[in-house]
Amino acid sequence: MFGVDGRDDVEGDRTDTIMVATADYEHSKVKVASLMRDTYVYIDKKYGYDKLNAAYAYGGPDLALQTINQNFDTTITDYITIDFNAMVSMVNAVGGVTIDIETEEELDWVNEYLMDVNEKVATGSPFLDETGSQLVDGSQALAYCRVRYVGDGDFDRTLRQRVVFEQVLSKALDLELKEQYNLVMATLPYVETSLSTIEMIKYGGNLALMPSKDIEQSRFPTDELISLDNLDGVSYVVPNTLADNIEAFYQFIYETAYTPSDTAVAISDEIEDAVNGTLNNSDSEKEESFN
Repeated sequence: MFGVDGRDDVEGDRTDTIMVATADYEHSKVKVASLMRDTYVYIDKKYGYDKLNAAYAYGGPDLALQTINQNFDTTITDYITIDFNAMVSMVNAVGGVTIDIETEEELDWVNEYLMDVNEKVATGSPFLDETGSQLVDGSQALAYCRVRYVGDGDFDRTLRQRVVFEQVLSKALDLELKEQYNLVMATLPYVETSLSTIEMIKYGGNLALMPSKDIEQSRFPTDELISLDNLDGVSYVVPNTLADNIEAFYQFIYETAYTPSDTAVAISDEIEDAVNGTLNNSDSEKEESFN
């Protein structure tokens, strides 16, 4: 799932939110994994190495999926791109979500972003008056998800996004089939997706039939396998190493051990070289094998 700022044209936006959602029918779980938008990854021969969210801006969802698949050794084929309107619509359709605002500084930033959301989505949601746990509407939830200048920056922002998305998903799975259909139809005008309406409703129905609807969440790169580095004056989230993060990703999603592919290992090695300052022009020959 990609979350973008655009309202009328999602093409060309850098994605603020990148999540991989999977249904683990064997263990009766739904897994939600955030991918850090500033992760240093290989995109393609034309664009080389850049932030993960740049792939969507360069080539839309197709290039973004290609980038995720080659860097995380996945075979994802479908996507959903949502903009501000879709996010607000989804949260409102399930009756809102509960958030916990921990500090006055966080509260101030939520209300700061809420002004922007109200303007862009043409809503009139009121400012939040206090910290603590509270039920909020779609615009307020979106403002909460966008906060990045308090706490642990973008790390905490991805957590806020997962908290909201997990509640929306959990509430949606508890809806009757007709209500799920209404939710899809209310959100569809603001969504770009590779899935048909029938496929989305079918997936929702299959998830609703799972004996248990436990939702687990994580973030990649993980805390144990990450570093923050400046490369050519630009700040990146660097997987340390990419190959180790791939193994952790597969353990989370599939609950099984996994050996990264040769292509993924080659990308991982080049990322290490770049961080260590040993990447040079001769490495461009290796990039040919990634495409």
